[in-house]
Amino acid sequence: MQFLVRKYLLKASLLAGLSLLLGLMLSLLVFQANEKVKIQTVDVVEHRLPILSAINELIADLTEQERIVYEYYRSKEQAIFLSSSRNIQRTFAMHLSALEGQQGIAQETKNIQLQQQEIIQLFNRFDQLMDVYEPDWDALRAVLTAISNQRLQMLPTLKYIENITKKQVDEGHVETIQQIDKTAMLVTFYSVFIVVIAVIVAWYIRQYILAQTKSTRLAHFAQRNPNPIISVNSEGEVLFSNPACERLLKQEGFDNNEVTKLIPSNFLALKEVIARSNNHYIIIEQTLKNKILQVSVNWLEDFDVYDIHIKDVTEQVVAQQEVKHLAFTSQETGLPNQYKLKEKLSALIESDVIFSLGVFAIRHYNDKVATLGGEVTTSLIKCIAKVLSNTSTQQVEFYHLGEGEFAALALDDESNATLVTLATELSKQTENALVTRYGEFFIEFDFGFASFPEHATNSNSLLKNVHIALGVACQSPHENYAFFTSEFADRAEKRAAMLDNLRNAVFLEELFLVYQPQLCVKQKKITGIETLVRWRQNGKIVSPIDFIPLAEQSGLIVTIGQWILQQACLFGQRIIKQHNDELVVAVNISPRQFSHPLFIETVEQALEESGLNPANLELEITEGVFMHHEVNTLNMMHKLKRLGVQLSIDDFGTGYSSLSYLKQFPIDKLKIDQSFVRDCDKNDEDKAIINTIIGLGKSLDLTLIAEGVEELVHLEILTAMECDEIQGYWLSKPLEDDALIEFINNY
Repeated sequence: MQFLVRKYLLKASLLAGLSLLLGLMLSLLVFQANEKVKIQTVDVVEHRLPILSAINELIADLTEQERIVYEYYRSKEQAIFLSSSRNIQRTFAMHLSALEGQQGIAQETKNIQLQQQEIIQLFNRFDQLMDVYEPDWDALRAVLTAISNQRLQMLPTLKYIENITKKQVDEGHVETIQQIDKTAMLVTFYSVFIVVIAVIVAWYIRQYILAQTKSTRLAHFAQRNPNPIISVNSEGEVLFSNPACERLLKQEGFDNNEVTKLIPSNFLALKEVIARSNNHYIIIEQTLKNKILQVSVNWLEDFDVYDIHIKDVTEQVVAQQEVKHLAFTSQETGLPNQYKLKEKLSALIESDVIFSLGVFAIRHYNDKVATLGGEVTTSLIKCIAKVLSNTSTQQVEFYHLGEGEFAALALDDESNATLVTLATELSKQTENALVTRYGEFFIEFDFGFASFPEHATNSNSLLKNVHIALGVACQSPHENYAFFTSEFADRAEKRAAMLDNLRNAVFLEELFLVYQPQLCVKQKKITGIETLVRWRQNGKIVSPIDFIPLAEQSGLIVTIGQWILQQACLFGQRIIKQHNDELVVAVNISPRQFSHPLFIETVEQALEESGLNPANLELEITEGVFMHHEVNTLNMMHKLKRLGVQLSIDDFGTGYSSLSYLKQFPIDKLKIDQSFVRDCDKNDEDKAIINTIIGLGKSLDLTLIAEGVEELVHLEILTAMECDEIQGYWLSKPLEDDALIEFINNY
């Protein structure tokens, strides 16, 4: 044994010495290669790359300079131009400094400096030409052309510097790659050499260790294994069992000689399965009283013996079951959640089972969260889960999809009728208040239904369609449930497409404004114009009835409303200067826009940018604004009045019955809705309503204006009732800018 060890040590020492010598040589070569790479890298990073970056920045700066002067030409904002030009010139000088002192491009750098000075002189000349009451536009355009030419003349020089620098970078890159490849080859060679030596040394060690430990390890493997191991013959008779078998049997209250309890009860059937398998191996699970055991059976074909390895997986299985329960159960209600529903739907669809799915949601759930708070609504959700538990039948399974939304799965032959019955029953139960520890609360549900395979052939489509039906039910004024139809899907797709197009309508300049004149009845004079938005898409006009509600629901009305307000103020200032200082520009304000926290700032900005006198701006607000948050609404309206703008109530008489806001809020005008005016010559009730509104407005010292005046008889009735102003097709349809100006001039 000592001879073998000395022989191994001698060979190992020789191999280690050779490895050390080669390692020193390799280190020297790698050091030299790294120095070369370092020099090349420093040159690229500190000199070449900054030049390339500066070239790109200079090209961008030239474009920005030209944009600034064109923007000045368009906006005539001198202060912005002077500030922007100073900034871009400083930026250009900073980027140009990266080229100064670089070898081979000194003359080009000097040329760029001279050309930039010429651009600066042109900027000054442009500013001088603009800073007069009536600019010489031909001279200005000549300066703009000169600036563009200077930029075009500088581009070839910059591209020349860029190409030279790129060529130098590419050459340095190729040389660096070649050097790295050489170093990599040396390192690879040395690594392979070390691996070979390690393999040889490991072989010597392995031979010795194997000879000493093989028999000992094999002898103790089964005996010391913590898991039970059993060896049986083809008849199922126990040939061997280790001590771990006895410990397991003792834990479960069995005698030591009952080892057969650990053998699978269907062992003879398993033999046939193992014999047909390619690897002669199978894993199954079985229970032993309170234990869940993983049993691995391996057939040793040459000995016709079966080795059985047993592992206690009770804790693992229980943990997996708990995790699965948590993953597929709502923690708030204990009902199966959306993941369990999707799993169940997939299984039913795969089995081609006919069923119906319903999704129902608490009406105005978000409002309840906002007013009651999270804890109260959570308690309310738990109460609903109890109601569902009392309502559940064998034909219906309930799921909690999240927050205020639930699902019902009907599996019987009359699943559609079952869901309708369920909706009726739940609606009746919720007619009574739900009692929580925070108090009693009333709720209402909306239901959407769809069936497989009638309405969808996969779970995702079914869930999408049932939610489409739910959305229809939420909007229905008569029924709180709806079955999915293809018409609903088409409508939803059309709505989604329209919403996508509407998002880009402002930027694509598809939206435009029209103005409907308003006539003072006594003076026979145009005293105001109402601003209306229109949408022209692909040459066709989209009805405001279609896109305004969509904009309101999606929140786009805030952006669109801001654009309308800005454009209306600009046009109002233009027409007021030319025609009538007393003309009032009326702009409709949606409830969502009015409640936006930056609405006041939006109005101030529109007035400031347009120069419009606040007294010439009238904001039309619908009665829906007054339904909620009266204190905030009152504060907002007083702020608007302090700005000096006028306030009117649009479509008066069609909203909420409470009239208390007329004396609380600082309102200037009431607009009588056209639904009352349209048939006032034929309908005495409409005429009485109009007379009442006019009398109410007069008593509160408010201006009255009637919409929808289309016939002379309408005007005569309103004049007799002493209505102040009218608008409608009898006077004029809504007109675009130029047509409106012509109308006012000719009136």
